Amino acid sequence: MATLTPSRMAPLRQGRSESENLAYVLRPWRHRLLTQQLTRRVMRGLVSGLVLAALVLLLSRLLPLANARFWAVGLGFACPLIAVIATLWLRPSLAQTARLVDRHLALQDRLGTAWELRNEHSALAGLQRKDALKQLANHTPAKTLSLRPGRVLLLLFVLSAALCVLLLALPNPMDAVLKQQAAFQAQIATQIQHIEQLRQQVAHNPTLTPQQKAQIDQILRQLEQQLAQAKNTNQAQQALANAQTKLDQLRNQQTAQKVAAQTAAGNALQSSTNAALNAVGQALANSDAKGLSKALQNLLSQVNKLTPQQRSQLAQQIENAANQAGQDSQLSTSLHQLAKSIADGNASDQAAAASAVQSAVQQDITAQAQDNSITQVEQGVQQASDSLTASTDGSQQQNQGLAQGQGQNPGQGQGQTQGQNQQGQGQGQTQGQGQGQGQGQGGSGGRNGAGNQHGSGEQVYVPGQIGSGSSTQSNNGQNGVVQQGSDQPFSQVIAQYSQMAHDAIDNSELPPDMKDLIQSYFNSLEGQGQ
Repeated sequence: MATLTPSRMAPLRQGRSESENLAYVLRPWRHRLLTQQLTRRVMRGLVSGLVLAALVLLLSRLLPLANARFWAVGLGFACPLIAVIATLWLRPSLAQTARLVDRHLALQDRLGTAWELRNEHSALAGLQRKDALKQLANHTPAKTLSLRPGRVLLLLFVLSAALCVLLLALPNPMDAVLKQQAAFQAQIATQIQHIEQLRQQVAHNPTLTPQQKAQIDQILRQLEQQLAQAKNTNQAQQALANAQTKLDQLRNQQTAQKVAAQTAAGNALQSSTNAALNAVGQALANSDAKGLSKALQNLLSQVNKLTPQQRSQLAQQIENAANQAGQDSQLSTSLHQLAKSIADGNASDQAAAASAVQSAVQQDITAQAQDNSITQVEQGVQQASDSLTASTDGSQQQNQGLAQGQGQNPGQGQGQTQGQNQQGQGQGQTQGQGQGQGQGQGGSGGRNGAGNQHGSGEQVYVPGQIGSGSSTQSNNGQNGVVQQGSDQPFSQVIAQYSQMAHDAIDNSELPPDMKDLIQSYFNSLEGQGQ
């Protein structure tokens, strides 16, 4: 006896209206559609993220991109996450589910129409809903809506994932460049902190005027900005050099002349046999304002006790000192006034002239102190430049230059110095030659000279100078003294040294034109010795 299986639609008819039955039936399909969309969109997001990550990793091998791996991993996770959020945000409604199921099952819009007429109670609407539910009962969501991604999508996923793993595993040549850039930025940050300390020192410097402090602070602030924007060592060094030039322009160019004039006047007065006037000279030479005030008081207290002839002698000595201070017009004028007042014996004029001398010297001392403060700031900037150069030289170790210096003494010895230039490819050579007890001296370039410049340099040959006494030779930072030799005629030794020079250039890698230039030089020396 056959048993009839209960119809799947039977539960729908019990206790629910037809509109409720339709919504109840569509919910599993809606869940399945959401799962299908989520699976496919997440898979597409993974592929998109891996492709973008691979592009970033490839680009990081051509350009020094900082945190390229971080961005690659971030894109790999961000794209599928965005896909999840978008799918949940745009999840289908029951009406959209009805239309999508119609399309998948080719139901000729039966479900869509049934959903639109779900609240209609006419006989035609009821028959339409029953037909839609009957057609839908022949299918299940699991069999109709597959969750398996397409083959093309799977292939793209495998290829992009393999490419990302390969790019992450292989060494990146740009990593060394990034390390250099990081080291450079760290050094720049250190130098900016050093410049900031200089600004604080300037702000609390009592010798500088407010205007000078403002000008120096502006220069240092601009230097900090330029260092922060520098892309390489050349730009940073250029900014430091420009700052030093601007600071040097702030100094009073006449201060050194005035200090020299003050010293010359003091030395002239120190030759006086008068103890008080000699003390005035010592105070002037030493820029001692307090000592000068005391010495002038002692001098004026003695003047009234001197005879006219003695006052005349003192006045003549002060006049000579005033002439020596010609480069300092204010000091020279005040000394002339002091000499005249002492010769005339006018006490009031003597006091006024002594006060003028003290005022002129005090102004010179103040100007010298201000220049010294500016010089200290310049030295601080120079220290930053030296530190940046040393750190860059030690970290890069890329380019190598050669600087050779030879000094020859007829009596004894030959010195040679070789050094490395980490920043450039230039070569320099200095050759010196002396006569008698003379000794040439060779060495490498200065700290900010050609030795630190980028690019190729020019070889320069400088003839030695005739000197006397011993000379110091430097080799790898160690100094040695070359002892004096005996006198010999130039003609007897030039041939020997000329041959030594020819042998040296024959074994060198100098260009032919440079070899010819050196040979011509020594040939000319041989001609002078004959």
